[in-house]
Amino acid sequence: MRRAQWLLVAVTGAFLLAGAAAPAAAELKAGVIDTVYVVNEYARTKDANEDLKNEMDALRAATEPRLKAVQQMQLRRDGFNRGSDEWKRANEEFRQAQVQLQAWSALEQARIEEKHRDVLLDMYRQIATVSARLAREKGLDIVFTKAFLAPPQIDVNEAQGLEDLKQRIMNQRVLYPTNIVDLTQDVLRTMNAEYKPKKTISGDTALPRPPAPAPAPVPAPAPAPAPPRG
Repeated sequence: MRRAQWLLVAVTGAFLLAGAAAPAAAELKAGVIDTVYVVNEYARTKDANEDLKNEMDALRAATEPRLKAVQQMQLRRDGFNRGSDEWKRANEEFRQAQVQLQAWSALEQARIEEKHRDVLLDMYRQIATVSARLAREKGLDIVFTKAFLAPPQIDVNEAQGLEDLKQRIMNQRVLYPTNIVDLTQDVLRTMNAEYKPKKTISGDTALPRPPAPAPAPVPAPAPAPAPPRG
């Protein structure tokens, strides 16, 4: 009971403070953008995803012969008596080739990830730049992301009972202004319009594909071992 009374006092105080604002203050104009939707629907994202798939497919294709060579070295080692000098030498060659393959694969994957990280970061900067430009054109003072306003403007009038009302009041992110302009579609439309001409003129996607890395040398499998001695 004491908690409910405290909440009602706090809410009443908040409304009193809002009502006591200086009448001469200019009205704050705010906007909101769904950045996740913009990134997902941006034409450049679709090109980037296609490039990522192609690069990963190329990496898998380049890995396959290396992996088969390592597997052949393992089979060769297993043809010797375990613990013999021949087995030890073959095992050392196999282990070295296995480690080299793992290191090469990790490096190539890291290069691909770093490239696409830079692309995503550039997209975010584009969203911020376009948002700022559109906000100035529309006379907005501040622009929120949809995640910041999640859940968005909650209708306290639809509360079902006291507990529901308390939750709605506590989860409300913005009390003023209540008329927030959604810039999501404007930002997406502007970014796509500015991206398409670049793609058409250059004839390339936003993520030009680099030449495939030169394949690392793969050790040639040694001759098959002689039958184990009894």
